[in-house]
Amino acid sequence: MQAASFRYIILISVLLAGAGAYALFGDPQGNAGTPRWPNVEAVYASDQWSTGPIAVEHNTDAGRKTDLATRTFRNHAGATATLTIVTSQAPKLYGAGAEVPFLGNGYTVVPAPSDVVPVDDHGISALVAQRGAEQWLVMYGYGERRGLLGNGPLPWTLAVLDGIAGQPNDYYKLYLAARIDQVGPSAGRDVAALARVLFARISDWYAA
Repeated sequence: MQAASFRYIILISVLLAGAGAYALFGDPQGNAGTPRWPNVEAVYASDQWSTGPIAVEHNTDAGRKTDLATRTFRNHAGATATLTIVTSQAPKLYGAGAEVPFLGNGYTVVPAPSDVVPVDDHGISALVAQRGAEQWLVMYGYGERRGLLGNGPLPWTLAVLDGIAGQPNDYYKLYLAARIDQVGPSAGRDVAALARVLFARISDWYAA
């Protein structure tokens, strides 16, 4: 018990030190740069899904530039899925969890069933948001140039090190959202399969 408590103390100390270093040194020097997102059609190509044009929204908050790139996919079964890439060179992009937009609009949120998507599938997570008859499946992931690292202590620690070293990076959140109550029972699995393909390609693009 004493050893476990000591490990917790060490972990908390490391996190507090990291937070202090981040506050002291600020964001990486590259944060003034323009956010990047894949503009290569091969990244979004799929035999099972057709896709429309990409729409991009540019935002600036407290000097931090953030882009939202959105694209809609449709398959032969009538399912529609919307991909959103939120990208910035500021790691504070990680702040809000994937459930926040839904909880603020009256939805209940639960983890997606394991028969739809395994837990933590190569950096990809999933939730189901429900409001009345509406039911949405949301696949999501957090990444940077090192890959889909999630939103825990490791990526935040690496972001702190980037800031100390003045090393620019691309930080991004990926969402693939689909309403699944109006289509067949396999729709969730189809959307999850599409997310695995798209998220892996987008991660590879940033890594390159």
